[in-house]
Amino acid sequence: MNRKTRIGILFGGRSAEHEVSVQSAKNILQAINKEKYEVVLIGINKEGRWRLKKTSELSLLSEGSSITRLNREDEGAVLIPEEREGNLLPFFSEKELKKVDVVFPVLHGPYGEDGTIQGLLELANIPYVGAGVLGSAVGMDKDVMKRLLREAGIPVVKFLTFDRSSLKEIDFGRVRDELGLPLFVKPANLGSSIGMNKIKKKEQFQSALKEAFQYDNKILIEECIKGREIECSVLGNDDPIASLPGEVLPQHEFYSYKA
Repeated sequence: MNRKTRIGILFGGRSAEHEVSVQSAKNILQAINKEKYEVVLIGINKEGRWRLKKTSELSLLSEGSSITRLNREDEGAVLIPEEREGNLLPFFSEKELKKVDVVFPVLHGPYGEDGTIQGLLELANIPYVGAGVLGSAVGMDKDVMKRLLREAGIPVVKFLTFDRSSLKEIDFGRVRDELGLPLFVKPANLGSSIGMNKIKKKEQFQSALKEAFQYDNKILIEECIKGREIECSVLGNDDPIASLPGEVLPQHEFYSYKA
């Protein structure tokens, strides 16, 4: 009898999207084919500590929960890069040395979707699900991504980029004249619309800047356009397959984290 492929689901993490990641891991755990795959849950709390978690523990977490507590019985996880191809992910404990065949990173935002964890897995020569280092890094940084899209001739909304050191120099009047009203302020490297605000008047501007800079050292200010949000998943390397397109229909004024 062939042994099941052992998949390490990596979730949680240090970013502001920690709770979103926990919910994503729950969804994957529920949907995965248990007849074909053996799941090893690797939870990362907000301090960055790696621990093996029980599937029953994850299933009991409610929506919006975080990995706030590390149980004493949780096993610590250690990643050791080695030279041979197909190296696995060892976890040292008093019980046994566990390994996984492939890692499924379900980390959202910085340290998860920005190429950092992908680089770690590349160094360890461990197969993983998702985009590689470069694709992840470019896709996470909205400023870099928009510049590359624009260079390729793909239309993007007008935007301005600022870093934290220029906070006092960001002038509402100049931004309004260039982008119009309303406009959006958002962190450059974050997802789930966290830290994003729609600005309709000057009085909202400074607080939106400060909130965006809480999550990133670089922010984007974008013009507001009326458009549709279409999403499509693509899976595969040499012979990729694409899902049917889906459309996000927010019930609020815009697609915010709360929405």
